[in-house]
Formats: sequence, C-alpha cells, structure tokens
Amino acid sequence: MSHEQPTPTASQSRFQSIDTLRGFALLGILVPNIVAFAWPSSAYTDPHAISDAPPNSIAYQITSVLFLGKFMFLFALLFGSGVIMYARKFDTADEEGNDHTKLRTGATLWYIRCAWLLFFGLIHAYLFWYGDILTLYALAGLTLLWWIRRINPKIQILGGLVLYLTGTLVLLAITLSENQAIRAGYMSIHELELDPAFEIAGYTGTFLDAFKARLPASIFMTLVAAPFFVPVLWGIMSIGMGLTRLGILTGQRSMRFYIGTSIIGIGIGLPTTALAFQYIQSTLDLRPGSIWDTIAQPIGIPLALGYGALVIALSKWAPARFICIPLAAVGRMALTNYFLHTLLCTTLFYGYGLGYFASIEYPQLWLVVLGVWTINIIFSMLWLRFFTMGPFEWLWRVLTYRHLVPIRTQIHKSQSTN
Repeated sequence: MSHEQPTPTASQSRFQSIDTLRGFALLGILVPNIVAFAWPSSAYTDPHAISDAPPNSIAYQITSVLFLGKFMFLFALLFGSGVIMYARKFDTADEEGNDHTKLRTGATLWYIRCAWLLFFGLIHAYLFWYGDILTLYALAGLTLLWWIRRINPKIQILGGLVLYLTGTLVLLAITLSENQAIRAGYMSIHELELDPAFEIAGYTGTFLDAFKARLPASIFMTLVAAPFFVPVLWGIMSIGMGLTRLGILTGQRSMRFYIGTSIIGIGIGLPTTALAFQYIQSTLDLRPGSIWDTIAQPIGIPLALGYGALVIALSKWAPARFICIPLAAVGRMALTNYFLHTLLCTTLFYGYGLGYFASIEYPQLWLVVLGVWTINIIFSMLWLRFFTMGPFEWLWRVLTYRHLVPIRTQIHKSQSTN
C-alpha cells in the first residue's frame, strides 16, 4: 500500500486541448461580463440602459447571440472535466492497487480544494465584484460532483443534460412568474432591480461606497440564487465529466470528428440562436432581456459545442500553434486570469480607480475587452516562461496540499544554479 504524499498534476501530464479550450472560454466570458463591470446591473439585460445609439443595440445583439451563455457553458464543462483530471490518480490507485486509503485522501483533498475555492469566491464576490462564479462552482464541487465521477460516462452525459434542462426550466418559470406578477400589479419592475442611481453613486465613489453598492447583489447571488443555479451547474459539469472520460474534451478523437462536430454545431446553433433571440426581442414587451438571459445558454448549446470542437481541432493542428499556445497559456492560469479581469476592470471603471463607470459605450467597450485579452495573453506567456503555474493556482495548491509545491520551471532552476 502506497503512502506517498499526494502532489498536483504535473505540467507534462496536462491535455493541451483542455488548456486551450479553457483559455478560449475564459476570454470569451469577458464579452458579456464587461457590461456588468462597466454599467449598472440593469444594462446586462437592457441595452437601452446604456443608450439608444445604434452601436449599443448592435453590440447587444452580437453579444447575446454569439457570446452570452456559450462561454460560461464551456467553462463549466471544463470544471467537470477538472474533477476527472484531479481524481484520476486516486481512482487509478484504487482500481489497480485497491488502495482505499489513497482514495479517501483524494476525497479529503477534493473537499479541501473546493472549500478554499469557496473562500476565494466569497472574497471576490463581496469585496471586488458581485458577478463572481467561483462561489457557485465551489458549492457544486462540495456537493454532488465527487460522487458521480465514476458512473457510466453516457449516463453522466444524459443525466447531466436532464438535470441541466430541468434546472433551466425552473429558472425560466421563476422569471415568467415575475413577469406575471408585474402584469397583475403585485410588484413593479423596479422591485426586481437595483436602483441605477444607487449603483452609479456607489461604483463611482470610494472602496467602501462600492462595497455598499455591491452588497445587495452579492447577498442575492450567494444566498438566494445559488440553490437554483447549482443544480444547473451540476448538469453541465456532469456532461463535462462524461465528455472527458469518452476522450472528447481531451482531444483523443479524430480530426474528422472535431471538424464535423464544429460544422454541425455552428451550422445548427448559429441560425437557431439568432432566430430565437430575434423572436424573443420582437414578441415580448416585458423584460425580454431577462427571458433571453435565462434561455440563451440552453438554446446555444449546439453553438457552444461547435465552438469547443473547433478549438480542439485547432489544438490538434500544428499550423494553428500561434493561436493555441497563447490560449493554452491563459487556460493554464485561468484562476489568476479570472481575478485579473476583475482587477483590471474595476480599476478602470470604479471610483477608487480611474472612475469610468457608466461612461464608456460600445464600440469602445470592446476595445477594453481587447485590451484585457492582450494583457491576459502577454502576462500568461511571460509568467509561464519562468513558472509552471499561475500565482493563484500555486496558492490554491499550497492551501489544498498543505505544503509548498514547486512553481519555478526546471529550465529557470538550472540557469539559476550555473
């Protein structure tokens, strides 16, 4: 029976396709999120909250069809994949050596890992940005995920899809019931939204002012919305587990498989998503943006999978290295880069930074996105020349394994000793 001290997954054991896809997903998430950083929360679902200028309307349509929900879906798939990547050394030991002690150690470390992720998420949500997703990911990891990782992968995919769609229908029912209550006069739209003037005053003020403006939304997300969103994440992450165990997310299928999946997914998903968006916008007169925010992701699943298949195909194609290497670098430092999004955007928009909150419209907002992407890529590639993982990834591993883990690259070590 082995009692070796568990260690993080080595860099050489990583799958390039997963890192590349994670980097792609992380960068894409910023496109819809930039509005939540730059404007009052109502602007996330109502482009008129920014202005009626055509560029804002066009940008909202592009974001809603091509980006909203798709990249978050991919990112959640990869969290599920991460469960398999993390657990495989413990599960393999159990299957081959019947080392139940090591398997129990793996479970303990998994819960420690998710507990620290929850801590990071709560700090992020309450002190920096209410749109944090790490808290929900951690709650999903602390509950169901570890216990379903070894069931049949096809059941993981099918069961995950059923759970995901059921959870989404519950969210849609809540949104529709809110609309019905508004029509019946039981509540007003303003009772469902924060006062934009309150948010502008807070986010253009001091750090304490921003905290006070953020607090209601953070409390709502962590205490009220979480029980409804976590089952949705269980579904997506379960699908990610199954796709990983079938060798799909790991890039182990043929190039023909990925190209074909990409063509079918984008070919079906793009027109379907665009038509559904136009239908919602043209037929609903009450909160169409909120309805679309709820259903954009499930309707866009074929498009999201098409994106993912295309990125994995590129990661397997040598001439695309100039695209995939930077994306993989961002993906290897996803936690650090996620926090970097918040640092850069709050510094630009909030009052304790440069104070551009509620003042930058499209297309300038997309220039901000491009600027953040550039910083993510350059920083990641430079950092990984000297270190094996990002600074927050390293801290997370140290806290999980409760001992220092190597971070400097072997090349850098050898150079420093000569």
